[in-house]
Amino acid sequence: MNATYLLSALGAGGAAATGAYLTKDHWMPSHEQKVKSIEEALKGRKLISSLEGNSLTKQWEVEFESDSNEIKTLLGNSSLNAQTGGVELSKWCSRKMPLDVDKNQDVFEKVEKYCLIRSVASQLARKQKTLLKEGQTSEWQATYKKRKDTSAKRSDLGLEGDSWTEDKQNEDLPKVKAWCTSNSEKEFLASPEGTDSLYTKVLKWCTKEGANES
Repeated sequence: MNATYLLSALGAGGAAATGAYLTKDHWMPSHEQKVKSIEEALKGRKLISSLEGNSLTKQWEVEFESDSNEIKTLLGNSSLNAQTGGVELSKWCSRKMPLDVDKNQDVFEKVEKYCLIRSVASQLARKQKTLLKEGQTSEWQATYKKRKDTSAKRSDLGLEGDSWTEDKQNEDLPKVKAWCTSNSEKEFLASPEGTDSLYTKVLKWCTKEGANES
């Protein structure tokens, strides 16, 4: 029985219903669903692996340290430290990128968690630090007072004047809150700047724990 006869027997409706076409030897699907990889599913989001040089190495190490116990479990190696853990985490992330995202949702969730450049807010949460919310008036005041007592650089937040001699709390706090809202969602990047890093500034100015940071 040839292909033409079979198609005639099936009828146009039958062929459409199967979503397939007939060749001389076998049926073929009319279209194949393309497999979407984890890497493709992350398009538009910034991977740690997109960094270069020392910044790349340091970012993997800091990422490992941010949740070391969970990552050790994920990698199946309890003896890892920041350096070796950063290397192994980078390898793990690289191996998972080609996988079918639909068939590996659990892996995809881990990749999202440990292979992307996260926000400052995310890093603070990993460190059990609490960002202040709008209505926490007394906590904002306590953190602000600590910054005043330690003569923090007002220019870091764009506050007017270099001196803390005047009482500008009512004027400053709305600006501090706006700065915190904007900067807490910026990228958390491992930095050699120490106390001048964006993460440290947000920690000291924008969190409940900031009231106890020197």
